[in-house]
Amino acid sequence: MADIAKKISKLDEKIGKLKERIESDTAECEKLSEQKALLIYQSLCKQYSCEGQALADMIAREHEQATTSGADEKTVSDNSYDDVADEEEMLGQTSFFEKKNPYSD
Repeated sequence: MADIAKKISKLDEKIGKLKERIESDTAECEKLSEQKALLIYQSLCKQYSCEGQALADMIAREHEQATTSGADEKTVSDNSYDDVADEEEMLGQTSFFEKKNPYSD
């Protein structure tokens, strides 16, 4: 019984050390993420020659332009319905069988 208690105690120590290491690693990860975000911000400031709210406004305008130009590309063409009709018409022409479903009885 004493042997089991020692093993449990050792495992508790290992678990405690792991939890401490997880906490310190998490804190370090957060710190590094903040540094990365700052570097990205500084890079954007250099690239667009502005900072703060002006940078945020510029990025928002570019995003808006990108989404509106993407929406323009997705407009339906005048003859899109003709394409569907052509596909249906050609479906029977590409078949080598007289029946539409050769496996039906």
